[in-house]
Amino acid sequence: MIDQKELTIRLNHVILIDGFRQLSMSKLATAANVSRAKLYLCFKNKDEIVAAVVDRHLKFIAEHPVPKHFTPATFLPIWLDSLLLMGATTDKFKADLQQVYPDLYQRFEQAYQTYFEQLKSYVAQGQSAGFLVADFSAEFVIFQAQTLVSAVLTQVRQQKLTLTAAEHYMSAIFDLQLTGLVTPAARDQLQLTNVTGFMATILREFRATYAQIASH
Repeated sequence: MIDQKELTIRLNHVILIDGFRQLSMSKLATAANVSRAKLYLCFKNKDEIVAAVVDRHLKFIAEHPVPKHFTPATFLPIWLDSLLLMGATTDKFKADLQQVYPDLYQRFEQAYQTYFEQLKSYVAQGQSAGFLVADFSAEFVIFQAQTLVSAVLTQVRQQKLTLTAAEHYMSAIFDLQLTGLVTPAARDQLQLTNVTGFMATILREFRATYAQIASH
């Protein structure tokens, strides 16, 4: 039986694509593939749903902090975490959040901004250590990754790119990032087998979210 945690994940997928201002509790229940009774059993109203979805994002950031000091062993999982976060929100969701729950929006935005500021420092340390290529600034490295991920997801939302093609592109972005970011001398230190499962998790999360578009 679906519990509140699993239902929050489903609802997160729904409102990232559709927002929540125009969705009634009945429509949310239908989109999440649960009965209205089940939805109301877990959440009294949309306020609680939105709070739970935001809390899920904040909890992920809190449980996956960027280390204060760069080490080769932490690079792959941290970079995958960051790629997941780059694709974990949408302008539609943030616009609704800002208009309806401005305080919650501020907490949400601050958490993301703080995370990526810490990531910038982390990447810069990796460059100084000679592990990451230092040809470009850490700020640009992150901007480039965000731009690539955003471009793929925008194409999916506009139905110009299929989910299958987008999954291939997301995997290619990760491979491209590794090829472009890690110095040749440091590549032998990478433990790629350790992140195969997490990369699959990222792609599952991506498909679960953007499959909402196919059902419209």
